[in-house]
Amino acid sequence: HGDDIEVIVNASEYTKDVEDLIKLINTVNKSEISTILGKNGNEVSILDISDIMYFYSDGNYNFCKTKYKEYRVKSKLYEIDKKSNDFLRISKGCIINIKQVKSFDIGENRHIIVRFNDGSEKIVSRRKIKEVMNYLDERMM
Repeated sequence: HGDDIEVIVNASEYTKDVEDLIKLINTVNKSEISTILGKNGNEVSILDISDIMYFYSDGNYNFCKTKYKEYRVKSKLYEIDKKSNDFLRISKGCIINIKQVKSFDIGENRHIIVRFNDGSEKIVSRRKIKEVMNYLDERMM
């Protein structure tokens, strides 16, 4: 996570080929996916992962929630976990997209409630509290 690789391009001038090469390197460099397939009834949609608030499991299936709809996804949560640095697992069955979080409400009894931009909420499991706190500490400047 977060290991940057510097690539130096030697060129006498900034041509379209150099620009294309830089774009190519930037796309390859991101091991992060930007879309995922989601199914809602008979409708299969290509979802931008930045629009997904959270992923959760319910029984044998995994789902994701966007602002407007919920979709079933084929990916396993442990696979989704690794797809973006903005994803944070808050319980065995829930991964949140940090960019969709409005606030973390840390109660006195060490409960953490995650509030999303649409007003929905998820609770951090006791097992994940330390991990979530560490994540927040790392991100605070």
